[in-house]
Amino acid sequence: MKRFILSALLAIPAAMTMAQTNPQSGFIITNEGDTIRGIIDFRTNNKLSKECSFWANGGKEKKIYRPGEIEAFRFDNKGKFFVTRRLNLNGTPELYFAEFMVQGMMNLYYVAYEGNEHYFFEREDGEMAELTNRQMSYTSVGDAKEGAKIILKEKKQQYGKVKQLLQESMSAVAEMDHENLTKKELIDIVRDYHNDVCTDGRSCIVYEYDEKADKVKIYPKVFASYNYFTKYRSDMQRQPDINYSGGSYEIGLGVDIDLARIMKGLSIDIGVAYAPKYKSKQDWQYYGHAARYTNEKSVLAISLGAVKCFGKGKIKPLVRAGGISAFHLGEKEIITYDFTSIPETREWDNSTEFRVYLGAGLQIPVDKHYVRVHGDWYNSVGTGGITGAKIVKWGVTAEFAF
Repeated sequence: MKRFILSALLAIPAAMTMAQTNPQSGFIITNEGDTIRGIIDFRTNNKLSKECSFWANGGKEKKIYRPGEIEAFRFDNKGKFFVTRRLNLNGTPELYFAEFMVQGMMNLYYVAYEGNEHYFFEREDGEMAELTNRQMSYTSVGDAKEGAKIILKEKKQQYGKVKQLLQESMSAVAEMDHENLTKKELIDIVRDYHNDVCTDGRSCIVYEYDEKADKVKIYPKVFASYNYFTKYRSDMQRQPDINYSGGSYEIGLGVDIDLARIMKGLSIDIGVAYAPKYKSKQDWQYYGHAARYTNEKSVLAISLGAVKCFGKGKIKPLVRAGGISAFHLGEKEIITYDFTSIPETREWDNSTEFRVYLGAGLQIPVDKHYVRVHGDWYNSVGTGGITGAKIVKWGVTAEFAF
């Protein structure tokens, strides 16, 4: 059984490495200026800066375009807009798909590259200045200090060049005095530049980035499940050989965080579940006398895991895996002997245990929502307060995501 579970767990990341797509409608613009509509693979900013995977309308064959092979591509519904530009990100000018933040008299481009954020301001005459937000990662304090000095020197030089480029707008130059400017703040600066420079009544901004295009989709959900403990033992119980097996219902709330831009069908699953009452009765012999042992508790569980859906059909198979912190509340053991009518009650302190889980099921669309039904296996791997606990549980869960 352990070998099977280990193999299944190892198979999940292997399956996730398979090529996947996240199709979104959009269009490409060829180097000849022609517009071709179709489907574009909507992936991470880093990946989109290097390639555009495209299926033309009516076609089944995927074509991968590199920077320079097409002029631009854009997603529908106020989506992201990328154009081919020759930029110097690492000391050597190369072609990239740069994302338009603002298109107008002063263009603002964005490129994600090796964990860094590169912004390029481009004036109408083609003059360009770069602003880079770098991620710092060092192995020692000395390296960190030296790295910070280098980055600070680079930023001073870059800020000076950007200000020079924006000199026709005093308000835009003044806003550049702030440190660690965000994407939104840089867009505001370029917008202010247009407000100051474009004074003939026409609209000088052709395109502006919509932050909703990068917004991570989060789906709230409710769920209910039935679980059966095939094994439940604790070092706190009177008889160590008693197995408090039994079933319980639980209800819960959670969210699914869509990670389809990283991998099609992938999401992070976060849930909070509550089992109002778990009760298991077991008959046992105590020094030749019959005895009934009863375990009662409530359980609050917080889960964090990953879900991967497969296939292209409406009903999709899924696998899921993750971990759970379970809090046993008000747990007690009640022992009734045949020679007395007075039960002995042993109340335990609230305790916690950590479980891993592995499951499989189906995802079924319901209008703009979806339902998931899955079966899961749970096993305790660490405990706090019930150090000798051995817990194995099977469950069936139904979810509805909004």
